[in-house]
Amino acid sequence: MSRSSEDILLTVHHVKHKKNDGILFIMSERIGWMIGNRDVFSLHHKYTDIKSQKISPEGKPKVQLQIVLHDGSNTTFHFVNPAGRQEQISDRDGAKELLLQLLPKFKKKVNKELEDKNRKLSESPNLLQLYKDLVSTHILTADEFWARHGKSGLGLSSNTGGENQEVGVSGSFLGEIKPQADGANGLKYNLTGDIIQSIFKTYPAVKKKHTEKVPQIISEQEFWTKFFQSHYFHRDRIIGKGVKDLFTECAKDDDKKIKAALTTGVSDILADIAKFDDTSLDQHYGSKDSEKSQVNFVHQNIIKRFNHHSIMVMNVSKNPSEVNSNVNKRLKEKLEYEDLNTKEPYIKIAKLSLTKPERYLNGPTPVLSSSYCTSDELSRSRKLLADSLRTWKNTRPPNVLTASKAVSTLTDLTPGGALMKGSQSQALAESCPETVQQDLKQVYISLGELLRHFWACYPPTTPQLQEKASKMFETLKKFERVKIRPFENELIRNYNSAAKMTTHINRMLDAAYRKHTTWQQKVK
Repeated sequence: MSRSSEDILLTVHHVKHKKNDGILFIMSERIGWMIGNRDVFSLHHKYTDIKSQKISPEGKPKVQLQIVLHDGSNTTFHFVNPAGRQEQISDRDGAKELLLQLLPKFKKKVNKELEDKNRKLSESPNLLQLYKDLVSTHILTADEFWARHGKSGLGLSSNTGGENQEVGVSGSFLGEIKPQADGANGLKYNLTGDIIQSIFKTYPAVKKKHTEKVPQIISEQEFWTKFFQSHYFHRDRIIGKGVKDLFTECAKDDDKKIKAALTTGVSDILADIAKFDDTSLDQHYGSKDSEKSQVNFVHQNIIKRFNHHSIMVMNVSKNPSEVNSNVNKRLKEKLEYEDLNTKEPYIKIAKLSLTKPERYLNGPTPVLSSSYCTSDELSRSRKLLADSLRTWKNTRPPNVLTASKAVSTLTDLTPGGALMKGSQSQALAESCPETVQQDLKQVYISLGELLRHFWACYPPTTPQLQEKASKMFETLKKFERVKIRPFENELIRNYNSAAKMTTHINRMLDAAYRKHTTWQQKVK
């Protein structure tokens, strides 16, 4: 891969990998290494594939940086700057610090993808078994599997919803930042990517400063050092005016937001505590104002900070589209009681539409006397019926087969009877155990999935479809060799009567192979 179009953030010379001297490149989305006299990366890793990084201990003679990947493999870089050990350590620490800034940005994305994949596999047994059959046996790679089932595979699981749920902010995330003494009369703060994102969500003014200053004016490390040293972070413990630093404007922005929140008030009237107070009248028939207690200035600032923090945390987790519906629902719950509602629920019924209603206004027509049968007519009808029955009995054929013989013949002709011994229509449940039936079912599911992608390539009108068709043909061949043939041999070896169960599977494969062969002949 050429490096001309890459955003290179850091270049480190004199870096060995497997005893080969080369150059280490740290870019915006990946890390790469190439031999010095080449223009193509000998190896590269995307940040989404990197799990962690390790450095060699202080006592070791070699200055090394190890990249650990999610699949368990690792890559080690040996820094061999000829200027000496201090320069080697400086080169390694520079690469390490830059990776510390870059990796957290991709870690959350990777973790979310892994969680989604694990959830899909756990919720869908069919998808999990398909993953075992195709990926664990190396018929498909994991990337190819998820490229094909990343969307369709989601449908196999239960309803997951079409919207991504944003992670909220913990109310005590600042308490998770536990400073540690560094042994030199200083404090060391351990910041993770999640904590940084929580700070940005809760304090947009700090995020704005970060965007303006980093990395154009100061580095990431210097920014957070100034943040934890600032009066803005320690204003609950430091009492003083006129203190100016990088975050002075942030405190002013917070004060403006608190005033705006007080002016706006609480949008949800059911959550407004001030509305719960009763306004009583004093002895002068006027509104009696509640007495305001004198609060210490320090305590007042702390309470203001708590209120501002709560407002910002709630704003992060608020979904504007659901606010009005939730408020209306809660109001309805407060105002309406099902026990006191005597009205029956309204059921929508289709209206009756009559084109000629006069038809339904008259009663039944009275029966005329002429419609009654006389006694002579009734006796004549009985005589005709008796003659018909006598004639039918005389013309009836004699008994061809008795009832007992008919039942015996039917028994002999059913599967498993005396006359059906040579029939191959034996049920699968009678010839094979449950485990073999499940294996056959899974082979059908896996093969059907591969054939679905194979037939989707035809007609291969584009180079991409042609490449995919050839690749799917090789995948089918591999699946037949790895899964179908061993299963077929096991059936022949253990269950002679079930040897033909894979006939339909072989027919589907033969049809796919013939299609691919015909297409190859047309191309040639």
